[in-house]
Amino acid sequence: MATEAQVLEALQATMSAAYTRGLSAAKPQWNMIATEVPSAGAANFYGWLKDLPGIVEWTGARQLANLGKHGYSIENKTFESSISISRDNVDDDQIGQYSVIAQNYGDQVAYFPDTLAYPLLKAGFTTLCYDGQNFFDTDHPLATTPATTFSNVIGDPATDTGEPWFLIDDTKVLKPIVFQNRRPFVFKNMNPNEEYTWFNNKYAAGVDGRCNVGFSFPQLAIGSKAALTEANYAAAKKLLLKMKKVDGTPIGTRATKLVVGPDNEAAAKKLISRMLIEGGDTNIYYNDVEIVVSPLVTA
Repeated sequence: MATEAQVLEALQATMSAAYTRGLSAAKPQWNMIATEVPSAGAANFYGWLKDLPGIVEWTGARQLANLGKHGYSIENKTFESSISISRDNVDDDQIGQYSVIAQNYGDQVAYFPDTLAYPLLKAGFTTLCYDGQNFFDTDHPLATTPATTFSNVIGDPATDTGEPWFLIDDTKVLKPIVFQNRRPFVFKNMNPNEEYTWFNNKYAAGVDGRCNVGFSFPQLAIGSKAALTEANYAAAKKLLLKMKKVDGTPIGTRATKLVVGPDNEAAAKKLISRMLIEGGDTNIYYNDVEIVVSPLVTA
């Protein structure tokens, strides 16, 4: 008969392997809309977002950009999930059931950034970004002379009631969402020498990590709650193509991904995935962008 130490060793190996399987099998989508940025403290300060400089001809003294005028920071948060395992069950060699739990932990850790990034994108109509405006808004300020503004919305999000959809450019250094990773999630297995085991006659296992999400440049995404029609898609694409830096010079953005939820999936595929439209005419938007369907984008 196996000793408790042997059973515990087998349980640890089984759960660790199952966790790795869950982590490897998952296919998260957060990196479709978000850029991972490392963090080394309680928060990252992104005051440079407004003033990210471009390249100009050097004809005299260097034109030094004054970074950090806007106060925008993303504070890291700590997340965890844990379970306790009866020591008696370990003694009785009841270990098979826990591999399913460990594999699920791997799956959850892989998808966890999705659960932060996509809801934030959806909340962009009512959540502020670095310039003090909602991320999706009609009057983001530009530091031109005279001062001007730009919009990154189609329709009227205040009155439109449809499931939101987004047209984004994911080719720049930053994508519309920043995934700030302070401490990557790790799976902590049982330790029979911990006080918890001694006092509770149980082993503990679980995952924890530190991270958070925030917005980058509003010029990289168009948001809408209006119907996903050809006319609205064309308007969104044109709006994204015309985006400018705060000094009024073109950014060079272009539409690369159409992000939708379950209710707009059919409309997106009808718009983008069909080679021919009604009457046999060529669909000018055929394969124009990549469609990203997320169950976390809902009305």
